[in-house]
Amino acid sequence: MRQKTFILSMLCTLLIAGILTACGSTPATDTQTLPTTSTATSQSTPTTTSNQATTTPADGASQPTATTPAAPTQASNNGSSTFDVTVRKIPSHQAVGSTLDVLTTPQGFTLYTHFLRGASGFTCDGACAKIWHPLLFKGTGEPTSAVKLPGKLSVGSDALGNRVVMYQGYVLYTSVKDKAPGDSNGSRADNDPWQPAVPDDPVGL
Repeated sequence: MRQKTFILSMLCTLLIAGILTACGSTPATDTQTLPTTSTATSQSTPTTTSNQATTTPADGASQPTATTPAAPTQASNNGSSTFDVTVRKIPSHQAVGSTLDVLTTPQGFTLYTHFLRGASGFTCDGACAKIWHPLLFKGTGEPTSAVKLPGKLSVGSDALGNRVVMYQGYVLYTSVKDKAPGDSNGSRADNDPWQPAVPDDPVGL
């Protein structure tokens, strides 16, 4: 009888030990599975992010290339074949209160001629060239006037070889003393060889 009781006690002990062992192994399995899944997720996420970061700069770099054509390569068209001379009224130095029709640049600056040019072999260089600037002609053909002139406009050469605008055989000049359109400070005396060019100037020597 004692032997049976002992055997039953041992069986109960073994059964309890087996149950406890089985219960103790379950948390271990759970703890191992959860980190494994979590690790796989954390590794896959940076991979996707990395692919997006690589694609974005590539697209951004292609946009400046398409919008970088050199726009300002075209030169402006200013190739007029003629240089226009016009006529305007300026205050006369000879008669107070009266006006005088003179030849001017298209911007309105008074044009002058040197009337002793032909007789004295006059050339404007050195100190003269610092005050008097010839009206250069950069077009082709003959210069024209914005208004009808009784005399003739033509192209000539000055002492420095520049192509210049001439009226009635006289080279036309501007004066550095004139600061604004309508000024006529280049000549103040009647006997000055420099005089404003007027439409009815005679043919030069």
